[in-house]
Amino acid sequence: MTPAERQIRARIADRGAIPFADFMRIALYHMGGYYPNRKPIGAGGDYFTSPVAHPAYGALICVQLRQMWRTLGFPASFWAIECGAGDGTLANDVIAYAQRQFPEFALSLRYLAIDRAPSTHSREGENPELRSGAGGNSFSSPSELGQIQSDTIPLRGIDGCILSNELLDAFPVHRFEMAGGRPLEVLVTLDANGDFAERLSEPTTPLIAERIATAGRTLPDGFRGEVNLSIGAWVASASAALKRGYVLTIDYGYEAEELYSDARRRGTLQTYYRHTDASSPYQRVGRQDMTAHADFTALIESGRNAGLRPVFLTTQAEFLRSLGIERMASAIRDSDMNRTDKTANLRDMSRLIDPDGLGNFRVLVQRKNAPITHSTDLIPPPNTIARLSPPASISSRLPSILSSSSIPASLR
Repeated sequence: MTPAERQIRARIADRGAIPFADFMRIALYHMGGYYPNRKPIGAGGDYFTSPVAHPAYGALICVQLRQMWRTLGFPASFWAIECGAGDGTLANDVIAYAQRQFPEFALSLRYLAIDRAPSTHSREGENPELRSGAGGNSFSSPSELGQIQSDTIPLRGIDGCILSNELLDAFPVHRFEMAGGRPLEVLVTLDANGDFAERLSEPTTPLIAERIATAGRTLPDGFRGEVNLSIGAWVASASAALKRGYVLTIDYGYEAEELYSDARRRGTLQTYYRHTDASSPYQRVGRQDMTAHADFTALIESGRNAGLRPVFLTTQAEFLRSLGIERMASAIRDSDMNRTDKTANLRDMSRLIDPDGLGNFRVLVQRKNAPITHSTDLIPPPNTIARLSPPASISSRLPSILSSSSIPASLR
């Protein structure tokens, strides 16, 4: 039994049945829980993310950040604040590409990597550019990276971008089941044998029913789903940090109408252990990942309430295409790289735009006091894309078993 599981059992013994959100929060974020004690991403972990799939992902995020910097009028300090930065893979890739491809942007870039869990698996020893210190508040040189542990954004009044990749899906969620035309909340308790069990109860907050109403239809009895009530506070924090700029959110999820459709009548909660679906959240408590699809309707509406306006919502595949992934693939194809490495790199890049995988993630950009007249203002001009080169360090980061998908025609 992990310390996280002991903490959950103690809370149930003290308070009775608890909301699933409390169970999930302790299992994932307690000092004896999942994130503080595991390296979840990579071959030895439980899942992969886009930054791990190929360094081209970070390079293309850099292209987007540079375009945002341009729309803001080339501010002397452009802050990129990454929430849920993990081991710093994305941060390092963005900075490396800025210094190589866009030296004028690199002079203005200030990157702050924030992660809620302690940075016990930081890449700090692997890359001298990844530095702690400076309290996360100031930098002594351009493109320097600060890294801090926090679940809030500690800066205010900045020009820049608040970005996240697969952050919202890890927020604790309340679970519900429809009965008699109304939602009942799923609480977690212990049965007579001392095993975790679920019990339906009156909702612990009216916000659950209010969020379900955004589905735009009456959900049938027996329908199960999740409600993420942490989104509003996070968006408010992101907006408060910005004087001018953008919030860039990349995650798997849907707008409410699709999130609460019949296709997902059993909900979207998933557990992962060693790259497989672990089936039950009540097994391996504190040793397996738990996620639920992000509600982009809630993200957009919470943003409006916090002073953010949506610019566009699209898929990751279309987003990366607009930033020049096909140009990067062409440069790799035409390079003097050996054939085996070319194939590995192109296949790993193809995973970023796979419509049945990472390519189907949603990308939302919101703005605050940013002078944009059309969403195309954030698309780099053709002459920028034409000059893009691949990242300096291009190598397959995925095991060969995960790199066996065919290469789409657009990247061949």
